[in-house]
Amino acid sequence: MAVCVRLATPHMAATQVACVRFVGSFVVLVLATRARQLRPAPGNAGRLILRGLLGGAAITCYYVGISRAGAALATLLHSTYPIFTALFAVLLLGEPFSRRLGSALALNVLGTAVVLGSPRDLGTQVGSGTLIALLGGMLAGGALATASELRRSESASLVTIWFMAVGALLTAPSFAGGAPGWSAPLALALAGVVVTSASGQWLLHHGLGFVSATTGSLAAATGVLTTAILEGLLLGQHLSPRVIAGGLLMLAAVGLAGRAHPPAVADEAIAD
Repeated sequence: MAVCVRLATPHMAATQVACVRFVGSFVVLVLATRARQLRPAPGNAGRLILRGLLGGAAITCYYVGISRAGAALATLLHSTYPIFTALFAVLLLGEPFSRRLGSALALNVLGTAVVLGSPRDLGTQVGSGTLIALLGGMLAGGALATASELRRSESASLVTIWFMAVGALLTAPSFAGGAPGWSAPLALALAGVVVTSASGQWLLHHGLGFVSATTGSLAAATGVLTTAILEGLLLGQHLSPRVIAGGLLMLAAVGLAGRAHPPAVADEAIAD
């Protein structure tokens, strides 16, 4: 998704790309489930809206951070979200925190930094872009912790569809001033954003039903490595040994965190 966003943002504002992502993913998921995943369990509507607001704001901050501070620096700051996920999960969900988990979080941050390069490689641009990207990481941590709690009673499809619906409403004002001119490259990039977003978010929510919020966030953060590899393959950028080394550190962090099962998991078949 990050590669597709990079291809789309030169032609469309970051907030508009985020809106297209949410609307398109909502339509894809509703069609895929034949609209059978829309009614939450009693008492969950508020948490679903909260997850959507936190996640929608986090994605928007990330996209804006990319446009203002550069992709590498914004990604590094946004990818701190496993730390905030762990904080919220320990304080609000009662998940245990251990030295092993702390070591895994440190490995994740180190691996992310190694993948993205030295401070000189990241650039020295600071200001609103860096702060917005970091805020996005904090919001993403809260969103993942909320999603993990919801997966104890809701299906991955329902959580994802509600997330996309709330995100679409949150970002819809970005088109108040009009849309840019459409072109084939922009349409292809946006289609890529929608498809990868819908499938990636569903897989993330599905996985959160079987592991702890912190472990799930650590696994999701390895998308930094995937982005670097895809940029090398699709955009012709050099894939250095540093990227491989950093990626191995991030994967080691996921393994170190281990598996922690929530008390109950909402199965897709039950939700149907």
